[in-house]
Amino acid sequence: MNIIGIDIGGTNFRIGLVDENNNVLSFKKVPTSAVIKSTSVLEDISEYVEDFLKDTPFDALAIGFPATLGRERKKVLQAPNLRFMENLNVTDYLSKRLNVPVYAERDVTMAIYFDMAKYNIAASSITCAVYYGTGVGNAICINETPLVGKNGTAGELGHIPVIGDTTPCGCGNIGCIESLAGGKALRSILERFFPETPISDVFTHHGNSAQIQQFLNNMSIAAASEVNILDPDHLLIGGGVTNMTDFPKDRLKELIIKHSRKPYPAENLNIVFTEDEPAKSVIGAAIYARTRI
Repeated sequence: MNIIGIDIGGTNFRIGLVDENNNVLSFKKVPTSAVIKSTSVLEDISEYVEDFLKDTPFDALAIGFPATLGRERKKVLQAPNLRFMENLNVTDYLSKRLNVPVYAERDVTMAIYFDMAKYNIAASSITCAVYYGTGVGNAICINETPLVGKNGTAGELGHIPVIGDTTPCGCGNIGCIESLAGGKALRSILERFFPETPISDVFTHHGNSAQIQQFLNNMSIAAASEVNILDPDHLLIGGGVTNMTDFPKDRLKELIIKHSRKPYPAENLNIVFTEDEPAKSVIGAAIYARTRI
């Protein structure tokens, strides 16, 4: 069973054909602007998929968005970097056009499915993933089923409110934890305190500074908040920030355990640091689709 996986972001569009053993048979990464060329967004995506396949048969398509989706997983509700996708009936249109089942989910859900497979995490578990990228992404799987919530917006860990903070957030609120614990916060620290240092070297040269230590503490508070609520079997930590050169994983782990409830879940918390791969969310999308077919 061959499945098309798509990861569509505000900057890049990734697409791959994945076989039943999770081998990527073909893969492409292009600017999203090279795919979405008009106001007929879904038609543009359909045409790109058809051109990518060149008549190669496939059995389903799954697409991940950096966005909130409705409970039925048919429409994108809110996507600050993909406004052109909001309120479109993605799955029904693409399914009819491409004549295969089509599934939509958040990109972080596709990532957690990939990581659960890669790190041999049992389906019958509570698994939480916190991905520190531009913001703080979060996915929760319970017995291999994503936690969706009443409105489809469960798992917005990055929007835990921080007492006393008034930083505006892209969600419309102020004082969200991702404003203090995500990549944007790291860049702000760099610009304010270490302007001569390339961001790729920030942990190498300034990992022990008070500013970076506070940043790590903010990261740990986000993760520990979820740990204390859900008592997960596994906590996956990943994203672009934690995969930067010389990122202090041991220190972050120490801080997460420090902020986790004692004695449990702190004493036997299983923390797994995940790696980034170019086709991660594409393969994860294919794995997710197989659970739905």
